[in-house]
Amino acid sequence: MPRIRSGLSLPKPLGKFLTYATLWVAFVWSVFPFYWMIATSIRGKDEIFQRPPNLVPHAITFQNYIDLLVGAQFWRFALNSLILTISVTIISVLISVTAGYAMARHRFKGSVMLPLFMLYGQMFPPVLLLIPFYVQLRYLGWLDSLYGLIPVYLSYMLPLCVWLMRGFFSQVPFSLEDAARMDGCTRWQAFWKVILPMARPGIVAVATWVMIHTWNEFLYASTFILSEKKRTLPLGLSGLIGQYTTDWGVLMAGGVITAAPILIVFFFLQRHLVSGVGGGAVKG
Repeated sequence: MPRIRSGLSLPKPLGKFLTYATLWVAFVWSVFPFYWMIATSIRGKDEIFQRPPNLVPHAITFQNYIDLLVGAQFWRFALNSLILTISVTIISVLISVTAGYAMARHRFKGSVMLPLFMLYGQMFPPVLLLIPFYVQLRYLGWLDSLYGLIPVYLSYMLPLCVWLMRGFFSQVPFSLEDAARMDGCTRWQAFWKVILPMARPGIVAVATWVMIHTWNEFLYASTFILSEKKRTLPLGLSGLIGQYTTDWGVLMAGGVITAAPILIVFFFLQRHLVSGVGGGAVKG
């Protein structure tokens, strides 16, 4: 008796064409804003406001980059962001590695529910914590300071970082650590020489994720930083938007320079980032 095929199925060439067409549309939709930012940054001021706009700049100029980099303010903003990003990344990696290892290797009261509660904290939008953080920082005298932003950033980055590292350490067999202990290693030596190298993709994923979010963070910085000299790079670039006029060429040049370090880091570490997030999320 012949089998009856249910449902509709497209011919294989047509299905392949539709798949690639959809992917190309999604690619262009995602990349076009970045292209337009780069194109605007190398246009002349007259060409920026030309109507209808040109898809490709007629005359390429780097004057917008010169105007942006000549001023000392941009370098101060970049230095503030760099200090903040490095500090938060180092602290996040140290705490998440040690805490994730402890949660994966030791059983204590609440060890099962604690990771779930840590993830529940990620469900709340950061804007809900603005007022509590503002009150605490004002009480401690940490308003309008870079070191006051460090605990704020750690509060919503550490839970996910610890959860990812716990998942990674949970996948490392206990037998490897026991074998290292039998060979004469202490617990610390076994952790440093055996366990930590195997968790390198997770560490890279955590560090990259923290770097990207800290470098681009705007909400908390715009709320808790009051003086101009302590602004971060995203906050400093927002100051280029005037009430009546905006120098869009300089602003787009700043956007390109701000995004460049993150794109470079992501390009070289994307393989570790994908495997790190995927591996750490297997055993949550």
